[in-house]
Amino acid sequence: MQYGITETVKTIYTRTKVIDVINEIAKKKFNAIRNFLEGEEFKETVIIGVYLWGNYVAHNLLEYSDKVYLVDIHEFMKNFVSNGNIKFLHLNEFKLKLMRNEINPDLIIDLTGLGGIEPEFLSKFDPEVFIVEDPKGVFDEDIYETDNTYEKANIFVEKAKVGVLKTYRKARVSKTSGTMTLTIDTIVDAAKEIISLDGVLYAIPNLRYYEGILFHEKDSYKFLSEISQPAITISTLNDVLEESEKILSNNINLIHSFVEEL
Repeated sequence: MQYGITETVKTIYTRTKVIDVINEIAKKKFNAIRNFLEGEEFKETVIIGVYLWGNYVAHNLLEYSDKVYLVDIHEFMKNFVSNGNIKFLHLNEFKLKLMRNEINPDLIIDLTGLGGIEPEFLSKFDPEVFIVEDPKGVFDEDIYETDNTYEKANIFVEKAKVGVLKTYRKARVSKTSGTMTLTIDTIVDAAKEIISLDGVLYAIPNLRYYEGILFHEKDSYKFLSEISQPAITISTLNDVLEESEKILSNNINLIHSFVEEL
């Protein structure tokens, strides 16, 4: 806690950081995947898409798979892979290994969302289990027209166990189920609630254009530094830290993930 212009006004920073919200959402999504897999074990797992939570999935699937590959079109995304047991592959390298029959995954998880991996490429595989993340949150005509989740899923319906990962916020609106979308919406909505507390002058979501840092500047270390900041800064007459943490927690708890089996 710090003082503002005078000692009458206090500046409070939430203990909850942006990365904490990201991790809580990632945990909910992974738990949905884990429940769908029902403890099944695999020889080779391929996860397509590192951003924003692919590494979390890869790390937690090591317990269930002999080999885990994390594939991405951006080479610098390997900076997020901290576990040596996870093999990062650039998409081109992955395609080469596929041509040489060096990889034959029995579990594929597609986290690429809107504009992601093409169905034609996925059709080259013959997994036992295929999971794709549905990026849609609420109805938006342009998003629905762009999305090809079920086109991907239908490739495998007749020959594999197929699941579609869905994530929503209860009684709240988020345009997509993307982890960054949900993180931003959760923090912004929590800040709006905190403003209503007695004595609070204002509450500022400590958010940045994170995708610009990562994909335009290609600075993964700056990205990690930025998301490690407190989620909300509060100017207040009273110590509302615990109430603010409760509000943040309640908003995170509105997020629910599940896998729809086709």
